[in-house]
Amino acid sequence: MKNNYVEHPWLKDYPILPKHKHLIIGTHPPMPYNGKIHFYYGNMNEFWRFLERAYGESIFFNSQGQPELNSILNWLDNKDIALTDMLQYTCNSFSTDTEMEINSDEQFNQDLQLWLENSNIENIFFTSFSNGKSAYGLFRKWYKKTFRIRLPDGKEVIDQGNSINIEINGRKIRLFMLYSPSPAARRGIPSSLPFIKWLSLNPTLEIPTDAFRIYWYKEYFKSIVN
Repeated sequence: MKNNYVEHPWLKDYPILPKHKHLIIGTHPPMPYNGKIHFYYGNMNEFWRFLERAYGESIFFNSQGQPELNSILNWLDNKDIALTDMLQYTCNSFSTDTEMEINSDEQFNQDLQLWLENSNIENIFFTSFSNGKSAYGLFRKWYKKTFRIRLPDGKEVIDQGNSINIEINGRKIRLFMLYSPSPAARRGIPSSLPFIKWLSLNPTLEIPTDAFRIYWYKEYFKSIVN
């Protein structure tokens, strides 16, 4: 415990290492955590489902449809990908990011600056990018506090081709926005311009918001880590 906050259940178990070239950043697992694997994005496993479908092959799940942590870890290791979250401490129970209570800068990932400064990260992917308590929204706040530089919001990044550069220790890092894998994201995606443009070319697909996210992951993630 720290200042009555509850520490992230596994953030320190998976540091960003010098070998890593790519980084995926989320917010914090829902608490209490009820996922089948004690790992990132395991509460509902939607991120791994979308990513697996973007690859078009079975990578992360067994024949019973259950996620396999060793398969995920082996894939991440082979692709030089690190995962982390923006928050190290939370102080309440919550199911969605909007329900998280953030009252202090001490809740941010206390190792993130050191990890990034000593890494070889080339690309950072954010699992959500709306203003406020999304992964990128929290990163913007942390980056401004840490480096005194304001970053554009997530929509501005997408308008700029879904890629902007930041600089840490004189090394450029590209930032990319991923549409949230959360089922709740289906409510906001239909109003986004990239989805509207994509849907005009793919009007007959079932659950188009899911198909769009698979397309987005393939477009901005798969091509870089292949």
